[in-house]
Amino acid sequence: MLNIIKITAILAFAGVSLAAPTSSSSDSSASPSSSVASGGSSTSSSSSPSASSSSGGGNSTSSGDGGGGGGGDVKVTVKNSCSNNLKIYKLTNGGGDQEDQDVSAGSSHDFQVSSDWSGRFWGCKEGGDCGSYGSAVSLAEFLFKGYEGSDFYDISFVDGFNLPMSIEPEGQSGGGSGDGYNCGSPTCSSLPSCPDELKGDDGACKSACAAFGTEEYCCTGEYNSPDKCKASEYADQFKSGCSDAYSYAYDDAKSTFGCKADKYTVTFCP
Repeated sequence: MLNIIKITAILAFAGVSLAAPTSSSSDSSASPSSSVASGGSSTSSSSSPSASSSSGGGNSTSSGDGGGGGGGDVKVTVKNSCSNNLKIYKLTNGGGDQEDQDVSAGSSHDFQVSSDWSGRFWGCKEGGDCGSYGSAVSLAEFLFKGYEGSDFYDISFVDGFNLPMSIEPEGQSGGGSGDGYNCGSPTCSSLPSCPDELKGDDGACKSACAAFGTEEYCCTGEYNSPDKCKASEYADQFKSGCSDAYSYAYDDAKSTFGCKADKYTVTFCP
């Protein structure tokens, strides 16, 4: 059943969230791509553009976007299991506000989003400069309440990667199909090796699209279709390093997961 759902939903999901950007731009409204965090004693803050706060070691904070959409909010917990502090970014698809949140090593943060939200999360090492759209970062992407009310999610290396990551649904309804994609937990516990020509700052690895900007690598122009845009040698190397992650724009069938759940946990350095 999920395979049917995936094929149908990908048409909508890829259009807003998975097409490769042609440049690294901070203008989120121009983005064809969006790729879409908690515990203990908790404090809360309302979400605002580029709102930022910090969480202490071992603690949890929370924030909500106050968005509409029926059916109640969804909690996305972002956990920092890395040895260094991270700045977590949240960006809503369609030109929504970008929010950032400091999460110290060993801590987590709860993001409350509307039940029909779609967008992405990513993280930067403390002091790093990867807050702009299109930066070479590992992305956790979400589309809630898609086809037949299912949520769709993935790990994306379409822009590049910088941190190991996993996504885990919790409180899911309905039985799994056994194919690994129905309420599965995509995980990249280690990162692929990065060719020298793709290496960026602070250990990040750019995608071939970001590094070279050609239509063939970016799946744009005459290559803007799954029939014409095939995995490059760089995408194949990304995929072999983490089979769960999107390696290029049309890597849908092997990278999109679906579920109906109350909560999702994104873990950096799982």
